[in-house]
Amino acid sequence: MAKAFSTGADASSKSYSSMMNYSPPVLSAGLVQHALLSGSTQLTILRIVDETGSACLGDIADGLVDHPDAAGAVLVMVDLGILLIDYVGVIDEHALVRRAPSDFNPTPLGSELGARGSDSGVTERVDSVKASAAPLPSGINRLAATPFVPAVYVAAPEARRSLGKIGALARPGIYALIGERQVYIGASSTVGARVAGGQQPIADIKTIVVINDANNSLSDVDVLAAERMFFTRVQATRAYPVMNELPMGAALDAQRYSEIDAFLAQACLTLRHNGLLFAGGTARAVLAGPRNEAGRVGPMRPFNEIPTGERLELCFDDGLVALAARQHDNRWVLLQGSDVRIETAASANSSTRFQRSAWLHAGLLELSADGRSFVTTRDLVFRSGSGVAQFCVGSKGRTRDSWQPIDPDGGLDLNTAALIAA
Repeated sequence: MAKAFSTGADASSKSYSSMMNYSPPVLSAGLVQHALLSGSTQLTILRIVDETGSACLGDIADGLVDHPDAAGAVLVMVDLGILLIDYVGVIDEHALVRRAPSDFNPTPLGSELGARGSDSGVTERVDSVKASAAPLPSGINRLAATPFVPAVYVAAPEARRSLGKIGALARPGIYALIGERQVYIGASSTVGARVAGGQQPIADIKTIVVINDANNSLSDVDVLAAERMFFTRVQATRAYPVMNELPMGAALDAQRYSEIDAFLAQACLTLRHNGLLFAGGTARAVLAGPRNEAGRVGPMRPFNEIPTGERLELCFDDGLVALAARQHDNRWVLLQGSDVRIETAASANSSTRFQRSAWLHAGLLELSADGRSFVTTRDLVFRSGSGVAQFCVGSKGRTRDSWQPIDPDGGLDLNTAALIAA
């Protein structure tokens, strides 16, 4: 019998570190050769993990109800580098299992699990980071993946002051203060110190959650966007009212938005598996997140139905046209099919630029057929005429007065009624 180890640090939130007696597993023709793993068991484990991209150890055990040691079978695949497992403190049913990165080379048939240390007797796994840095054959490129790896910290109220003493929290991040009946969400460039300062207007805190990037890749701008995105995710669950107002967000492009959204999805799944937030619904819904902020998409409208309210148009950039319906002073509806300028000026506020990226990510904006503009794919709701004008034009300087009334019974354009109905 051999003792299998990994070189992961013996600290919470680190990947699997084991010291147990069993024969070293090997991989042959893509199948694990080990007493705990038949081919069908291997397929079942990978199917459960791949259904949502990750699965908790308890769910895998439930899927292998007749297996004598389901957890052991998973840990064999971890030792081979096929799977990774994340846990806090000890491995239990909430430990999160996922596929190892594609550049993580599983141990082949007949090899040990790495190079055995001469003094300690510890078997070291090949460093995947160094392996991935090796030159690739001509014609093969390795694409850069998302730069973010979420680090999720949970603290009891009495440990709040200690968060300011953690060096890994002296960097940008977001946080949630979870009370008995409500949640406060915030962000800071030094998130540990911000939470430790205790100036947030929420009482009866029962749990504190802090999220940042383990690689320290989040910028101050990124966390302002992440704060708004996390706010929207928590609000959509309706489990706790969010007591503060919707954050402004920040100006970022659609790709960066998608990367931050994926980062938050992993963090939210971690909170779900530990029973802190996002416990309702499915894991798939947690990963996907809400498509849009509450109240920003108008109801479905039949193609031939003219919306209620005063109909107006905004013409800009030599032929681009946006149509809106002012239903009352605090509700303006930008109609489906309206043009939105692709570029934004430096004067555009952060909320305008954030919302463009959010709606591109959600498919509520798409590139027009001629490539001159974005077009809206649904009716979108704004609080003011100046707000919707600035969103369409991508700069300040347009106000409510920039909108011109149109008459569907024979106004500025004979085709106006058809345009509105479209």
